[in-house]
Amino acid sequence: MVLWGRRSLAAAAALVAACAAVAGAQQRPVVPAIAIVINGQTLPRNPAPRIVGGRILVPVAKIYGAIGIRVERVGDELTLSAPGQRVVLRIGSARALVGDSPVIMDAPATTIDGATYVPLRFVAESLGTQATFNRRSNRVEIVSQLVGRNPALEQHLGGGTQLVGTVSAVDLNSNPESITIVRAGNARTVSVGADVQVALQDVVTRTTIAAGLADVHVGDAVSVLVRSDGRVTSVVTRYASRTGKIAAVSASLFVLDSGLMVVPDKSTQVVLNGQPATLDDLTVGDSVTVRSNPDTNEKRQIIVARAQAAAPAASPGPVAIASLAVGGKGALRAGDTFTVVLRGTPAGRATYDIGSYVIGLPMTEAPAGVYTAHYTVPAEVNFGRTPLVGHLVVGGIESPPVEAATLIAISTAPPQIVEVAPSNGATVNNNRPSIYATYRSLTDVGINPSSVTINVNGLDVTPSSTRTDGFVTYSPTVPLGDGPVGVTVRVSDRAGNAQQRSWSFTIRSH
Repeated sequence: MVLWGRRSLAAAAALVAACAAVAGAQQRPVVPAIAIVINGQTLPRNPAPRIVGGRILVPVAKIYGAIGIRVERVGDELTLSAPGQRVVLRIGSARALVGDSPVIMDAPATTIDGATYVPLRFVAESLGTQATFNRRSNRVEIVSQLVGRNPALEQHLGGGTQLVGTVSAVDLNSNPESITIVRAGNARTVSVGADVQVALQDVVTRTTIAAGLADVHVGDAVSVLVRSDGRVTSVVTRYASRTGKIAAVSASLFVLDSGLMVVPDKSTQVVLNGQPATLDDLTVGDSVTVRSNPDTNEKRQIIVARAQAAAPAASPGPVAIASLAVGGKGALRAGDTFTVVLRGTPAGRATYDIGSYVIGLPMTEAPAGVYTAHYTVPAEVNFGRTPLVGHLVVGGIESPPVEAATLIAISTAPPQIVEVAPSNGATVNNNRPSIYATYRSLTDVGINPSSVTINVNGLDVTPSSTRTDGFVTYSPTVPLGDGPVGVTVRVSDRAGNAQQRSWSFTIRSH
């Protein structure tokens, strides 16, 4: 995999700080994340409000959920259902619908690290609440009469019921299989027949895949539709994932190579190569997927994969995997294909997993002892750098799992152009302004800097710009004339997905 400059520096800085914390070394004081206080009650600080472009942006699901408002997301559209009120937002748009009235927000709804953010001012306007940012105490303070009106586990819809909550149990041994949902102390178990549609959504990578009940994890957020006759028609589970390699680990936390520090909750389950484990069992270099509930931010599972020593190809005796190899591009997009080849004990049943996203994919043996599979990337699937793990069972005996040396990164969505300057519609008095745009890929496939182009007033100024994997900037060498200035930035990720954004500002130097 390729490492890019700014990301590597950020990861290194975070790692140094984390390692110092692990060792108990003294560090410079860290400015705490902005707190959220609703009617005097402080919420957990992750995800926390952000200051972007001088504006306070707040996490939608966290704040509205705490107030007792159901947040539903379909694609890029969010619907907030409050008592007597309905609010509709779209990611990337500053236009919202409050009831039947259109409202223009100070800034568009945006996604940061898997959470959707809107301006704090919009919270007050959309719900009639009091919402302020206290800089001195570094906290967002909200006073709302809606607090405490939490929706019940069962919400009656036309012709049926919707169960919304957290998965507390999955029973695959019953016939039919069943799932138990809990919310605010209430619980309900429902049967899930073989014909029921089950979907898994990763809110970080915006991935939705068809699945089975075996793919649902305890702790996931869930929505179950039940018909009036009691039959379940669909199960949609949601989770947030973070992936990476362990760069540092202690008895209470570990740090990923991305710089993310992970501190497990009391209820967090740690699994190493399919077996229960603790942080003491983890080592630097292990591949990790942290799976959390997007509504509560509880870290429910830490799934760890560690490469096993490969057995000699010709060794007799116990069932063993000699090797697991992946062939294909390092970064893939929709329609791309990669090949998985497992070599091991013949006459068995071989399968492979793509991290925790897709498990138990079958492989075909031909010739003896060589198991092969091909995976074609479907649309709307996005995986960060993810390990592939092979499994082999012969005569009821299962070999230790083996992880492929190559990680797979998939992005089927175009990159995001996050911020631009001067901002759209702005008026500046500098006739040689610094023009820039920041961008990022949805997963860690990364941006291809050589793909970035910038056009100003119809002129390609890319050769005179500075391009990185995170931003492009251009400073005019000669003054621009007064009047409107149009800018277009185009960018592609390393999988080949492209994005373009155009905006304009006005220069008035006199």
